Amino acid sequence: MENIEILDNILLSNSVCKSFHSEYENNKEFNKWINSVLPEIKDCYNNPQDNPWHIYNILDHILHSVEEMNKQTKNLNIKDRRLLAYTMFLHDIGKPKCKIRRMKNGVMIDSFFNHNVESSKIAKRVLPLFNFNEVEIRDICDLVYRHDVFINITLDTQDKYHKILTEKVLLDEINKFKNDDKYKYMKYLVMVGRSDNNAQNGVMTKEKIKLLNKIDEMLVSLKSRRK
Repeated sequence: MENIEILDNILLSNSVCKSFHSEYENNKEFNKWINSVLPEIKDCYNNPQDNPWHIYNILDHILHSVEEMNKQTKNLNIKDRRLLAYTMFLHDIGKPKCKIRRMKNGVMIDSFFNHNVESSKIAKRVLPLFNFNEVEIRDICDLVYRHDVFINITLDTQDKYHKILTEKVLLDEINKFKNDDKYKYMKYLVMVGRSDNNAQNGVMTKEKIKLLNKIDEMLVSLKSRRK
């Protein structure tokens, strides 16, 4: 079995984290291949996330987020399931390069500012090696780049760094997509956000999950009014 096929099978499985570690730690050929095309994997493997939002190191967060995505994509076609699985596989791959230690509320924590930018650059580099075409690469890189957009949107509070969720705010985000089906990809971005949050510290992410569920409801309403 070719290494890309092995990776595909892992990333579309129900036990992504366990399966990846099994191949990575026991299959020398796969280990050598994945580290040659994506050396950032080793950095993610060795990097904890000392931050109250996280309970896993970077690699395990990534792998659990792929699992969370697969729960949401069971009824999609294989092309879109694969596209979204690789989106999650790459969404935080640039974190090690962006890691800093800083003081917040009197406690030292790890932060990863602009990791979405670094991750999208890495995604653009490696996706051709994973048999994605130009349109798919554009769409995955866009989802990776925008995966943290929901950090700056809230349901009921506002400061200079956050926007309250309104139809206008949502439409502004929808219209940023370059795809022919902007609503479909906004739905996919919500799925990315949900997968990301469900692979974090559940105590911290409750409000973001509520936000994402509300956006889902608004998308259905907005789309029905377009018809």
